[in-house]
Amino acid sequence: MPTDLRRWQAPRLTMPKRLVTVGDLVADLVLGARLPLQAERHQTAKTLRFEAGGACTTILAARNMGLAVAALGTVGADFQGRMLLDILNAAAVDTAALLIPPGSTTTTVLALTDTGQGQHVFVGHYGAGADIEFTSAAEARLKSADAVFIPGYTLVEARLSGLVDGVLDWLAEHDGRLYFDVGPFSRQLSRAQVNQTLAVCDTLLLTEDEIPFVADGARGLDACRRLCARYRNLTIVLKLAAAGCRILSRSLDLACPGFAVDAVDTVGAGDAFAGAYIWADLNGYSPRECGTIANAMGAASVRKLGAGGNASSCAEVQSLLDRDETGIRLPC
Repeated sequence: MPTDLRRWQAPRLTMPKRLVTVGDLVADLVLGARLPLQAERHQTAKTLRFEAGGACTTILAARNMGLAVAALGTVGADFQGRMLLDILNAAAVDTAALLIPPGSTTTTVLALTDTGQGQHVFVGHYGAGADIEFTSAAEARLKSADAVFIPGYTLVEARLSGLVDGVLDWLAEHDGRLYFDVGPFSRQLSRAQVNQTLAVCDTLLLTEDEIPFVADGARGLDACRRLCARYRNLTIVLKLAAAGCRILSRSLDLACPGFAVDAVDTVGAGDAFAGAYIWADLNGYSPRECGTIANAMGAASVRKLGAGGNASSCAEVQSLLDRDETGIRLPC
């Protein structure tokens, strides 16, 4: 374990809850640009950052809030993979069960961000390498975990199907707790994959645009309510960007307002939101408090350029909670 953890400040918790994340970890190259791009209209990027993206942002936000996190999945045997491992290890994330096949490459995303307009564009390339299977090391981490987190894009990568199937089967057999963040790539999932995931899912995080991917093409709150009626123990957390979020279940329909901030960059805000929501939920906060804490994390995130290692701290989240007089105190 590295000795220099100055980028990560743990809240004063004696027994941190343990989260296992499942997926292909992503490296982001974040460039400041003017959007939209046009052919032959060349420009010089205002900023450049290498960052840990995708589920890494959820991992690092969860660590900043105080969760112990183990990552399952893969990174490539390349520069980007080494960079991700350095970032995660510096945050005391358990990476020992990650698989790094020889000659493999890391999923990499070029994120073009226009801070003046508050817009961004992603250009991604999936990593390549050997199939990633469910191992005894993965099972050991599931046994010691309080919950599992899976982002939607993990389910569409064919080389991760062995790992994902193993995790979902384990959750079904052991009645494990699953948080699933639908994400834009879930439109590629088959009905069978969606059903398999929802059957073991406790909390579904998604945006309004992503509702049709898991609701047979239906849209809106009624589609969410039908999902809650179909799956008895399901809670849906509907992310509404600056407006906050809405939390639904069979017995709950709760709006949690967002926090007004000056947005610089929205990249990774939803991923950071997920990390804070999971932390609050696992630590016994009320649904309203969970939504409010997650909204504060998302709002704190958009005030910065990039995500990943730039994920907001517990203290930054507390600052917004205090500013809006929520009465919520975090163990920062």
